[in-house]
Amino acid sequence: MLEKLSKMSVREAMITLADGVPGHGELPRWLTTIAKKANISFRTARSLWNNEITNPDHLAAREIKRLAQIKEARRDALMAAEFFDRRAATLASIDPDFHRHEIDAFVEAARAIRNRNSAGDCE
Repeated sequence: MLEKLSKMSVREAMITLADGVPGHGELPRWLTTIAKKANISFRTARSLWNNEITNPDHLAAREIKRLAQIKEARRDALMAAEFFDRRAATLASIDPDFHRHEIDAFVEAARAIRNRNSAGDCE
């Protein structure tokens, strides 16, 4: 997880945090959203976006990267939960009695991932 943090640029992290690049004329609103999520000023967010702050260890840059990484991890966890749900459904369609133990394990794994993923939202 930490190696991803060091490789991600601040701009990439901002795009991840905001769910995409700003559209034409939306940059001020887009930067405001990022600033609120990261608990930084609009000016700092704009400086990071414009590469005026180049220090990768700047507190705001590290916070934006951290939040983006959490968002990606949550997205990955939901994909894993959906994978387990699909496997359980597939086994249930084949022979639910024969595969009961595996189905229950897949359903429980998906439930555990979703419960852990929903605890302590960062946004």
